[in-house]
Amino acid sequence: MAPEKNITAPAPALPGSTLFIALVAGVVFFAPIVSGWLIYDRARLLHGEIWRAWTGHIVHFGSSHLLWNLAIFLAAGCWAERIRPRTTRWFYVICAPVIAASLLILEPDLARYAGLSGVATGVLVLLGCVKLDSHSAEPTWFWVAIFGLVVVKIALETVTHTPLLVNDASGFIVVPLAHISGAACGVATWFVTRTPFNAIPPPPS
Repeated sequence: MAPEKNITAPAPALPGSTLFIALVAGVVFFAPIVSGWLIYDRARLLHGEIWRAWTGHIVHFGSSHLLWNLAIFLAAGCWAERIRPRTTRWFYVICAPVIAASLLILEPDLARYAGLSGVATGVLVLLGCVKLDSHSAEPTWFWVAIFGLVVVKIALETVTHTPLLVNDASGFIVVPLAHISGAACGVATWFVTRTPFNAIPPPPS
């Protein structure tokens, strides 16, 4: 039998992508003249301004809208990126256009959309899936409760048509489909990038 090797867990990655997205969202908020070039605008998207499928999510309608989104996005995103950097970064690339495509197809009357809430919901769900799959130190009920809160929040906003947390955005209308699409993208990203148990090599003998 070969001697055991000391296996050191890799150091957590720097959550650079999460921090960069949050920083850009903050800069854009204080430069409203730029927002018009970045916001999700259905008509302009359909006329070829494809970048809006990504950049629309970093535009916000008010300080409460920005701060609540950043609170969830930074907490979940930094945690996820530190333990699964490649998975989280791929999620950021894919999730934004998935949400935009969902809105284009399923919300044809929605002319404009903005905010990180859909991406934040998705990265929170992705984090929960990764944690449950890796048998983390947190109890299972904790992540099940997180999933439950996500479902309850989306359900309440669907019924009331008003955001639960944001209170200062004039004319703000919640779009539950963005949160549903983000959550679905989080689950899909976790599923596609996870390592199946049967692919884990046995220990050396």
